[in-house]
Amino acid sequence: MRELTVAPRLCAVLAASGPVVLTAFGVGRSDLPWFSSASPYLEGPYALEGTPVEALFLGVLLLPVVVAGLVAYGSRRITLAAAVVTGAALALGLLVSGPDPCTGQARADTLPWPLLVCYPVAIAALLLAARLPLSPSERPYGVAPWAGVFFASWGALFCRLVPEFGERSLTAFHASSEAPNDLPRWFVEADRIGLPVALVALAAFAHAVGLSRRIGVAVAAVLLLFPVLDVLFLRPGIAASAEDLLPARWHLLLAALLVVWPVRLRAGFGSLSRVRTVAVTAVVVLSALWLVVSSYS
Repeated sequence: MRELTVAPRLCAVLAASGPVVLTAFGVGRSDLPWFSSASPYLEGPYALEGTPVEALFLGVLLLPVVVAGLVAYGSRRITLAAAVVTGAALALGLLVSGPDPCTGQARADTLPWPLLVCYPVAIAALLLAARLPLSPSERPYGVAPWAGVFFASWGALFCRLVPEFGERSLTAFHASSEAPNDLPRWFVEADRIGLPVALVALAAFAHAVGLSRRIGVAVAAVLLLFPVLDVLFLRPGIAASAEDLLPARWHLLLAALLVVWPVRLRAGFGSLSRVRTVAVTAVVVLSALWLVVSSYS
């Protein structure tokens, strides 16, 4: 019976993550205002100066986390609130438009198809979930995976490309279909679009509602692929030096640690000494402070 109540909530989380996942794989980028539509070789996430476009980008980025966090509680009212938030994000996507980030000129009016396809599915799943109250999970509602959202979103929030047009030049990443040489480029771009955020939201929801621990382990493994592929496939065309690219991946290492941390505790390693636990906590806190300071330096 519990599986029947969890299924629509899981569907809602996956559907809310749909636009992020689709754009990470190159689907529907030309329909969203924060992507360049002038050339297929100049696609990527950009930091735009328009507040409505920034609000839409943040809404699409963080909606999977918001939905996962709300539906994990199982309350009918909170689940309906998640449906309202999803509807608000969809309405914002229909109202907001922005200039082409490559040229600064007005874009052709296009509908945000990734949002139109995914968010109604999420709303329908949330309305169904509201009719099926979720019984409390035997697993504790750990905060570690939710804290991992902070690190998973670092690349999308602070490492996006700044559009420069006119007398200035534009730098962008483009992942073509040729693999594996362009695989590290794709991981750089996926990080800046926010794919790790959707993965961490899925892992946090799975742990909160008592789904298989393998989900958290699998998500942590995928997050670790980002820094691993940076090391294995680093090429001169991707970064001038390793220092230009690799430090941006520490946030994903920390996100993977936080995602798998409650899984490791439940697997029988709960007898770790308090000193070791404090040491790990200190590493996470100091790394977070380092990321904040380095972003403004």
